[in-house]
Amino acid sequence: MLDIKYYVLIDAIATHGTLQDAAAAIGLTQPAATHRVREMERRLGVSLFIREGRRLVLTSPGKRLLATAREVLPQLQTAEHEAWQLARRVEPALRMGIGPYDTFAHIIPSLYDQHDRDVDLVRLPMREMTAALLSRRVDIILMIDVPSQRGLTYESVFEAPLVAVLPPSHAYANASVIPPQVFDEGRHFTYSTSPEAGHEFEHFFQPAGIYPSHMIQIESVSLILELVAAGKGVSILSQWAAQDAHRAGKVAMRPLAADIAPIPWYLAYADEPHVAEVASPLASTLRALY
Repeated sequence: MLDIKYYVLIDAIATHGTLQDAAAAIGLTQPAATHRVREMERRLGVSLFIREGRRLVLTSPGKRLLATAREVLPQLQTAEHEAWQLARRVEPALRMGIGPYDTFAHIIPSLYDQHDRDVDLVRLPMREMTAALLSRRVDIILMIDVPSQRGLTYESVFEAPLVAVLPPSHAYANASVIPPQVFDEGRHFTYSTSPEAGHEFEHFFQPAGIYPSHMIQIESVSLILELVAAGKGVSILSQWAAQDAHRAGKVAMRPLAADIAPIPWYLAYADEPHVAEVASPLASTLRALY
């Protein structure tokens, strides 16, 4: 069986692309990393990578090991951290994932009014949110699509429509509805450039035959709102996330010229009493605010 250090290297190569960059990321010299690749291929009797220029690309066996590495490594890191905390007789902190929709972070301090547990906040790219919850890298996360798996539960917190978010000085800031063309006339800030079923790409842009040509991905709704407020572009966001900035007069929030059903949001969390002790009050707070 391969030692964990080999899985760390596989993950690093998949993340960084080249052996040189992967080695630097995990504190190895390039010759040591080369030796480690050859050693694990020798032990397994398979090729794990093929070379394309300077890049190393995973073969099918390599991809299988990578999938295991990305499932197991976060669990090992969590276990080591919790073991350290338990050795100090400290109850392990709960971990709350914060994805691109980060405008609710200001309510986190209120969690400590309900309990004495520590809560770690873990920044997550959108593509890692579901995997982080499934692997228990995080215990709690606000999300749209909750994975169905034993050991997880969720609470519905609210439903919210998608809205256009514009600078207050924008020509359409007072329009009754915002047409798709507005988002193809300048910068369109978005937290994800991948079309999502049931969202604006399917029901707003596609029927109009428009795909915004100047999209800029920013994986933080808070930063998107700051850029829109500064007049640097426009965006489409869930209404709840933009409402505070709208009320403060920093951005204008207008309906889209499309029939898109409100999107339900859930607070998903590990189905354990000590997690529910934190998650349930948080869900109640979110429902009250939004």
